[in-house]
Amino acid sequence: MSAVRPEADAPAQRAALSDRALILLLGACNALGAVSSLLLLPALPAVRAQFGASTAATQAVVSAFLIAFAVGIPFAGPISDRYGRRPLMLGGLSVFALGSAIAAWAPTLEVLVASRVVQALGCAATFTVARAVVGDLYQDWRLPRALANVTMAMMIGTTVSPWLGGVMTEALGWHAPFFALLAVSLAVIVAVWRLLPETHVTHDKDVTFAQLGRSSVQVLRKPMFLACAIDAGVIYAVYLAFISIAPYVMAEMLGRPATDFGLYVMMLSAGYFLGNLYVARRARTLDMARTARFGTILQAVSAVAAFLFVVAGYTHPVFWFAPMLPLAFAQGLALPHITASAVRLAPGYAGVASSLLGFSQQTIAALAVQATGFFATDTPVPVLAFCAALSLVSLGALFLPRDVVREDPA
Repeated sequence: MSAVRPEADAPAQRAALSDRALILLLGACNALGAVSSLLLLPALPAVRAQFGASTAATQAVVSAFLIAFAVGIPFAGPISDRYGRRPLMLGGLSVFALGSAIAAWAPTLEVLVASRVVQALGCAATFTVARAVVGDLYQDWRLPRALANVTMAMMIGTTVSPWLGGVMTEALGWHAPFFALLAVSLAVIVAVWRLLPETHVTHDKDVTFAQLGRSSVQVLRKPMFLACAIDAGVIYAVYLAFISIAPYVMAEMLGRPATDFGLYVMMLSAGYFLGNLYVARRARTLDMARTARFGTILQAVSAVAAFLFVVAGYTHPVFWFAPMLPLAFAQGLALPHITASAVRLAPGYAGVASSLLGFSQQTIAALAVQATGFFATDTPVPVLAFCAALSLVSLGALFLPRDVVREDPA
């Protein structure tokens, strides 16, 4: 694969990027949403304590972000298809920086939740455009490999985020992660302005939003795309539902500090990284549909194992986090193929496909996260039962006639 070149009318100071540098930059843009949540998760018990809120109310800090993310994504893709990737990326990063600044000084829980909505709208643009740029540049077997590489670049930040968030919270309070996010977003804005080329070179400003809307409807009418969207959403919900409620359980049941949660979550990050690494290194020779099918089965087995451990009385965190290592590895195997399959179902409209897929992921995950806010937090049994049930839903999708893990649309 050759280095990516910017368009002729791009700013002169922007240098051509190698594939590796482009992947790292897109990974950073793609990671903002996940990093902003993972940095904050260890601080949720402290947020709840400071504002005297319930667990369900405090969970809105996460679920409101996901809902706003989901609402923003369907608009981000068509806008980038019409006006180009680069302007929307810069705009999204600026909005995210604004939300981070508001959150850093938030005096009430309501202001904090509102600032998370602002952050999410910015992330809707960066997340969608990062995927759409990959869809613009890579085709055939290279697309899932490129998506896996972007995910691995993203994991550089997400792996240490829970631990780092715990350290910052214990040392400086729950506001500290937002100051860090503000600094990071400003640095990424500078990098994108100087280095990211416009990749959607065929975009046409004469294309109307009505035409893009019709394209969205056409994509949604494809049964395989719906299978992709639902399966990707359920897989993401398994992961996010678990890590959003785990810090409360560790604080209430075990009295563990925020840093302990961050260290345990590294298991999940490591597993997801390894799954994507396997796909990235062997995408050219793998039967991707079979690999995704194996990942779906392994996810279900791991989630059920974690639930059975705690039901049997093994309540130490190692017994509910250790099975999440193979679960996250399984998700790393499955999601690149599911995402690539969905994007390929909308040739010429990678932004539309990325938007619709992201909307499904965030909406399903938001509903799952808010549901966990009503679970008991003095035991891991409810959340692990919930994750096991979701993983079985994903496993059941294997039996759908045209599910993505059984047939590759390419």
